[in-house]
Amino acid sequence: MKSPLFCVTLLGALLSTQIQIEAQTNSAVAVASAAEKDLATLEKHIHPILSAVSLNDAAKETKVRAAAVTYVQALKTWHAANDAQIKSLWSEFNAARSKQSVADANAALAKIDAVYAGFRPQREQFLADLAAVLTPAQVEAIKDALTIHKVKITYDVYLQIFPTLTDAQKAVVLQNLKSAREESLDCEAMTEKSAFFKKYKIKIEDEYLTAQGYDPKQARKDFAAKQKSEAATKKPSNNPPAENKQ
Repeated sequence: MKSPLFCVTLLGALLSTQIQIEAQTNSAVAVASAAEKDLATLEKHIHPILSAVSLNDAAKETKVRAAAVTYVQALKTWHAANDAQIKSLWSEFNAARSKQSVADANAALAKIDAVYAGFRPQREQFLADLAAVLTPAQVEAIKDALTIHKVKITYDVYLQIFPTLTDAQKAVVLQNLKSAREESLDCEAMTEKSAFFKKYKIKIEDEYLTAQGYDPKQARKDFAAKQKSEAATKKPSNNPPAENKQ
């Protein structure tokens, strides 16, 4: 007959083993769950890249997917290490703009550009990998997809605000917006991408168009007033329709 002490010891050992097994199982489940979450996040970020072009070519799609995965993973790693600094510098830039201090705003932008320069090789490699497989138009389509078509949207608005732009002036505006798109490929968050477009809008309006003889502030006021007037004209009347008199 086993002693009570032996039974207690055996029971304790069994319970300890069971706890270890459950802990290992829970840990494995957590790791699997985290891996699934990471994979889902990765797929979410590469989806716009793959869906921007219809390849109908398995070999090309494999290469584009590989380039997209490398780019997205590099972007995530880089931002994890630099986001705190980046956010602080963009806040510094916005504060300078609020104070209308051009010198301080430019100084903040110089710091911002210096930080983002650390990711430029990965961005350039991503675009080179795409260019090796896709046509220039397809690469453009991917850039637009990654920036929610901000080049076209912003450019079309500029044509409405400044309807008298010459072809040469339009080309300069468009090139600046494409530069904003290029640099915003270094960003994860859409707020950051928008910040780069803001940077180039300043170049377009405060520097280029002002030097060309335009008054951007007044042009925007006139455009806003026109939109308001058109909206009021289109607004349905609350009055009942008049009766038809024969």
